Amino acid sequence: MTYEEFLAAARECGSDWLETKTGRRFRVGVYMDCPFFILESTGQGRSDGRKAAKAFLDRYNATRSLRTTDYKDVTRNASYFIPLALRAEENESRP
Repeated sequence: MTYEEFLAAARECGSDWLETKTGRRFRVGVYMDCPFFILESTGQGRSDGRKAAKAFLDRYNATRSLRTTDYKDVTRNASYFIPLALRAEENESRP
């Protein structure tokens, strides 16, 4: 998937709650072409920036790994990026 498709999925999530593998709920927003995550538990947003988002997506496209530890050298937000990537793939497969 391209970075633009990834961002489109983030924009489409809007007010939907996504969930990490461990059950933490969060929402996704986009600011200046960079996804950020709003955690239900704190209500605060977090982002590693566009460079980290692109690095995550590059690795995800290459490996399709769903293990957060496989991304620890590129982002601290892999647990949030992975459900977003899965949502983006769902959107791609819809007619």
